[in-house]
Amino acid sequence: MGTSTADDQFDQLELSKNLSQLIRSNTPHYWTYMKHRADLSRLKPYLAFKGTLAGDPHMGNFAALPAKPIGGPRQMKFLNVDFDDAGHGPFVLDLVRYLVAVKSMAGHIKKRPLEASYFDGLAGKLSHPPKEVRSLLAMQVSDYDDMVTKYANKKSSKHGFEFKTGEIEPYSAKIPRSAIECLFAAEKVIDLAMRPSERGGSLGQLRIWILAEDRNSRRRIVELKQFAEPATANYQTQPPVHEWLSDVRKSFWPGLDGSAYDLINLAGAGLFWFREKHVSLIDLPYSSKKDRDLAFLEALAIYDANLLGLAHGRQAQAAPFRAVVEKDREAFHDATEAVARAYLAIARDSFRDK
Repeated sequence: MGTSTADDQFDQLELSKNLSQLIRSNTPHYWTYMKHRADLSRLKPYLAFKGTLAGDPHMGNFAALPAKPIGGPRQMKFLNVDFDDAGHGPFVLDLVRYLVAVKSMAGHIKKRPLEASYFDGLAGKLSHPPKEVRSLLAMQVSDYDDMVTKYANKKSSKHGFEFKTGEIEPYSAKIPRSAIECLFAAEKVIDLAMRPSERGGSLGQLRIWILAEDRNSRRRIVELKQFAEPATANYQTQPPVHEWLSDVRKSFWPGLDGSAYDLINLAGAGLFWFREKHVSLIDLPYSSKKDRDLAFLEALAIYDANLLGLAHGRQAQAAPFRAVVEKDREAFHDATEAVARAYLAIARDSFRDK
């Protein structure tokens, strides 16, 4: 989140343990680079087709969790779970961002299967999920809720959070506790904490953790994360914030109640993301060399590409974009390959020279 001060420098370079982490921590850099430095001449036929983008699509930002259809009970869904850097822009640059993120993490994954899966999504064709994802979608919501309670209990004692320097620290923000408690009419707020952010796109943003307990003594942790201008604003001006959020939900969470992942105006403190601290059900094997893990990463990357295509495909400019691409898929492949490779090269050089 936020705006890079220099379009030729990566933030938090020393804190990045690998190339993938560097890429994921520098979404603003990507969009600034695409606006001011990238050679987009070969992408010119596709740049006019715009819509609502993920902004920071990568495998860590797609996850399984319960979501509530409008007018229905919660169901397990596999969704984009991070809207922080979403926004309006060219579809093709969202795809390039995804390709860059995948290649930085798993260089063995070929680009053409990702493109093919994305094109299927763009045409409204839902891919078959990998078996690991299918098992999560078949999970009972109550079982997931039990995991949330277990996680909250692990992070707390009878009286509140178990503090750990660098992970969960005592609450010290100026926002009155009463302003936060007003958000939890059906639950009791047991404790507040601060979540430090030493690296990543959330650096410098206030993150408050709330330990809440319902009448059945079931606990959960909710995060209030300070809203900041999305990284896509480094490429082009974004709509007013509530119009922006509505567009993002229509594209990425169609038909779902957004109250579990909402923007709220916290009295006297401005806009904050309100979202439950979800339990990660997929442990991405970022550094594994095992054949089974590599195959899983490839299958998941292809499926996530399809979900990105589906989100783009729900929008007005998707059909004309697809029509232009279909005229010469090989030209599209070569053009996106050149831009993705150029960005990865400068990221690799920066990481190598740190």
